[in-house]
Amino acid sequence: MKLRVFLPNLERPDAATRFPWMLMDDRGGVLREDTTTLDMAPRAEEREAVLPASRVLFARLKLPRVSPTTIRELLPFAVEDRLLADPSHIHAVAGEKTASGETVVAVVDREWLRAMLDALEDAGLAAARAWPETDLASRGQWHVAWSARRGMLVDDDGAGATFDHEASGALPLALRLALDEAAARGAKPAGARIHLEGNASLPDLAAWSTESGVAFSNDSRWEELAKGNPDRSRFELLQGDFAPRRRSLPRIPRAAVVLLAAIAVLQVAFVGFDALRLERERVRLEGEREAIFRAAFPEAKVVVDPDLQMSRNLAELKRARGIVVEDDFLVRLTRAASEPGGPAKSIEYSGGKLLVRRGNGPVTEAAR
Repeated sequence: MKLRVFLPNLERPDAATRFPWMLMDDRGGVLREDTTTLDMAPRAEEREAVLPASRVLFARLKLPRVSPTTIRELLPFAVEDRLLADPSHIHAVAGEKTASGETVVAVVDREWLRAMLDALEDAGLAAARAWPETDLASRGQWHVAWSARRGMLVDDDGAGATFDHEASGALPLALRLALDEAAARGAKPAGARIHLEGNASLPDLAAWSTESGVAFSNDSRWEELAKGNPDRSRFELLQGDFAPRRRSLPRIPRAAVVLLAAIAVLQVAFVGFDALRLERERVRLEGEREAIFRAAFPEAKVVVDPDLQMSRNLAELKRARGIVVEDDFLVRLTRAASEPGGPAKSIEYSGGKLLVRRGNGPVTEAAR
């Protein structure tokens, strides 16, 4: 599903700002539409934002043949003279080249667009696409959206302009000037389509046609066009700094990659050096241990496990000199169990001596 959000024509949105939206199925059919706060808008996999025409200015420019990246960097300065705007405050996007070799450029206030996109993102509705509502009009023709007090003109190149008009329904001055400008560059249209919006009444199209020399005709309502899907947006506004943020890991600068690689190599080198040092220390200590064993027991011919052999030899020496060893009690008890004289009546072990009483006989000391 796709959610189309129409951005309102106000300076800064807040939590109470209401946004018109449409929820569409995979085939472009409208499932639901409403005007609510963003937290009440439905969720969808695909999301797009439609800018009001009053927030987008258009200019025709002769652009050099350079890369798209260079064009994006030059556009704010190229339109500076036309719009008298600070290049750092505008976001400009180039459309397609016209038949005359000019390029129509769409210009939006940077801070306003960022505020609107941030509001969408904060509500979990980050837009993947954004384009002006003038893109709803079909290509190659002139269109006029006509509401009670508002008008919007879209020419065959996709450039648009909004204007106010009188309730009399006379041909608006803005429309007359646009037709004169098109005639001056040799692109005056033969006809134009009128799309009513809201509860507006149809003006006197016959009088318009007579006055301008352009055939005006009544067409579908603008609300119906708003539900359509442009075959291809002329002005994709999410470019450059406004490009959608990818969910993948951010691109790491090359210098940081080199630094991380150097740190990893040094870490491996230090670990390897420390392992080699510890191995040499282990070999040295084992050599010292074997030397101490051989010095204590020079008669030993083979040294396999100095610790085990040392403990066994030490225990044997203790037994030979009458010194109690850790397992002396168990050894002597085992030997006493195998001695004749019947079962033992009592056993007493003290001071390294094991005394056994068997039946009515005397107390005897178990053999060592």
